[in-house]
Amino acid sequence: MVLYHIDICNKCGEEYTSTYINWCRSCQINYLKNNFTNWTSGNEKIDDFIRKKQLKFDLYYTIIEWIPYNQFIDIKKIEKNVDNAVTIYSALWNNGSLHYDINKKELTRRPDINVVLKCLNNSQNVINIIDEFLIEANTCYDDMHGISQNPDTKDYIIVLQDIYCEKCGEQYTDKYIKWCEPCHRNYFINEFKNWASGNEIIDDIIQEIQLKINVPSDIVVEWIPFNQFINIKEIEKVDDNTTIYSAFWNNGPLHYDTDIKEWIRNPNIKVALKCFNDSQDIIDELLSKAVKYNISSVGLYRLCRLHELYGISQNPDTEEYIIVQDKYCEKCGEKYTNECIKWCRPCHINYFENEWTSKNKIIDDIILEMQLQIDSYNDKIVEWIPYNQFINIEEIGKIDDNTANIYSALLSNGSLCYNEYKKKWVKDSNLKVTLKCFNYSQNIIDELLNKAESHNTYYGISQNPNTKEYIIVLEFKDVLHEKCHINYINYLKNNFTKCTSGNEKIDK
Repeated sequence: MVLYHIDICNKCGEEYTSTYINWCRSCQINYLKNNFTNWTSGNEKIDDFIRKKQLKFDLYYTIIEWIPYNQFIDIKKIEKNVDNAVTIYSALWNNGSLHYDINKKELTRRPDINVVLKCLNNSQNVINIIDEFLIEANTCYDDMHGISQNPDTKDYIIVLQDIYCEKCGEQYTDKYIKWCEPCHRNYFINEFKNWASGNEIIDDIIQEIQLKINVPSDIVVEWIPFNQFINIKEIEKVDDNTTIYSAFWNNGPLHYDTDIKEWIRNPNIKVALKCFNDSQDIIDELLSKAVKYNISSVGLYRLCRLHELYGISQNPDTEEYIIVQDKYCEKCGEKYTNECIKWCRPCHINYFENEWTSKNKIIDDIILEMQLQIDSYNDKIVEWIPYNQFINIEEIGKIDDNTANIYSALLSNGSLCYNEYKKKWVKDSNLKVTLKCFNYSQNIIDELLNKAESHNTYYGISQNPNTKEYIIVLEFKDVLHEKCHINYINYLKNNFTKCTSGNEKIDK
């Protein structure tokens, strides 16, 4: 019987190139070499080019192939170059590309994939044209599936991933989501004729902002007819010249749906209307306020600016211009505490004023005080936790002075955390926690609370209904540190008598 080492390929005996998925590069290269005799392009240079690329095959790279032309169906012309040197087609590749299946541990095909055929016209049998073709193919290597040939025209074809826009023939700005910036810029240019604010300066600045859109998540700043707003209510008078209103926007803002590849609207959303009194006479000032809002950026800054400014409108009765934005809470009309994720501290403070009690006024007061101190959506929420929420309770340690026992447990309901996408507090169920149980703590509540306040990683306070002992509920990782600390202290205490410096003061 032969025993294989876990990191050794059972086919060739060499160490796996990737031990994580048991992938052997040598075996895959040999498979491709053995297959060389089963295909030919009919051109030695092209065959040599493909073979060299295949011998460089790595796990995360596409395998370049010679692809018979009859594998392509639904071929449609997308673009022809000005000099007629290159024609671009879209097509469906029946067999599809080769890739390594980590479950089957072999090369398999992804059938029926969309590809682009980049046809070099008049490339047949001309040596210098073939050389130019292979140079072109090499530059496309990262996006390439292989090479083919039209049997009728004899023109050679570079088979590429689906990276060209079917509408304009240009390469996608973002090939992964098939986003074509030029096409979307043209979309907004064509829409210019369908709206007008009646003020050339405002029209120009809205158009300028729209033409800066370069990713799907960018906000579309628009001219918004005032009759789109309903349920208008005043929520803040900033100063003599500025008033904030809440309203519902019937049509809602435009956003790009990456699934259907279209701009669609999110109807009936609540917005803030920032109204500038007498602003028909100070348009320049209004625009300076509007233009300071960026429509896009990167990272956290993009998140913070996303959907802050929806557009500009005008009250037809007062002729006052309005900035339409959403930095005000839909529920209370106050400014969001955290505009990045639309988190409103006052609303969430009210959320915690629900019906619960520990049946001990001191503990109730301190839990409520901690809850009212939250300043951020990611603050840990301290709660009163009913003891029946704990399952799989196991003792894992004791405090040496017998003041507390330590247990591990599962908190079935879990802890409260704010879901920034759902915009609400949710429970993280079946959370592993530490229970630090204070013996006789029903008589020393003040001491218990002092101990609780010394921890910044706890979920709340509970009580064993049988022993009446109060419990601090902590993150589970803390018990590992605490248990180690307890064991270490106990070890030192037990060994005090075994070591001495000979000097009582030093020993102390």
